Amino acid sequence: MIDHMKRFTRERKLSMLPQWWRDRIEVNWRESLRLLEQAQAEIAEGALVLDAGSGEGRYKEMLAHTRYVGLDLAVGDAAWDYSGLDTMGDLRKLPFGDETFDAAVCVQTMEHVNQPFEVTREIGRVLKPGGRYYLSAPMMWYQHQKPHDYYRYTSFGLEYLLKEYNMRIVEIRPMGGYFWVLSFYLQMLHFLLFPRAQNNVQRLIQLPLQVFVQGIFFFLLPIFLYYLDRIDQTKDHTLGWVLIAEKLADTALP
Repeated sequence: MIDHMKRFTRERKLSMLPQWWRDRIEVNWRESLRLLEQAQAEIAEGALVLDAGSGEGRYKEMLAHTRYVGLDLAVGDAAWDYSGLDTMGDLRKLPFGDETFDAAVCVQTMEHVNQPFEVTREIGRVLKPGGRYYLSAPMMWYQHQKPHDYYRYTSFGLEYLLKEYNMRIVEIRPMGGYFWVLSFYLQMLHFLLFPRAQNNVQRLIQLPLQVFVQGIFFFLLPIFLYYLDRIDQTKDHTLGWVLIAEKLADTALP
C-alpha cells in the first residue's frame, strides 16, 4: 500500500507539469520511453511482438501497429488491473512454441523475476533468429512491489545473461549518471521527512515545510541536476540500463 500511495502522489504531482519539465524530472521513464519509441519505429507492421511482463499493458498502444501479445503473472501490484492481459503466464516457462515472435519487449520487469537465467533462456527460445529484444532493467532503485523484488543489474550482468542464451547486444545505454540518480533520490526526500500526518493539526504544521521541500527537491533541483549530469562521462552510477539485443542465427540454446 505504501508503494502504491507513493506512486499515486508522484504521478499526480507530475501530471500538473508541462511535458518538457516532466521529462527532466521523471528521467527513468524518459529513457524507457525512448527505448519503446525505438521499438515502435523498428518493428515492422504486423510483426508478432511479446511484451514480457506487461502488467496493465501500458505499452500496448505504442505497439498498436504490431500483433501485440501481453503476458504477465499478475502478482506484482495488487492495485493494478490485469483484466486486459492477452495471456497470463510465467516468464520462466512461456506458453509459446520455439521461434514464435518477431520481437520482444521487457520494460522494468527483470528485477521482479527470481530466476533471470530461466527467463532469458525462454525469451531467447521464443524469438525468431534475427528477432530483437528491447529490454530495460534497474541498477539503483528502492525496493518496490514487495515481496516480488529480487535483483538489480549492471551492464556486464545483462551482457552475460544475453550471451548465455544466444543473443548479442546491439545497443546499450545508461539511464543517466550520478546526478540523475541524485535527482531521483532527492525527489523522495519528503516521504522520509514527512510521514503521513495522523490528524489535521499535524497536517497543518507539516504543510508549509512540505511545500518548501517539494518545491526545491522535487520541482527545481531536478532540472539543474538533469543538465549537470553531462559532467558524468562514465555513467557508472546509473538508475538502470536500456538495451537492444538480437537473437543470433544459431538457435542452439543451453
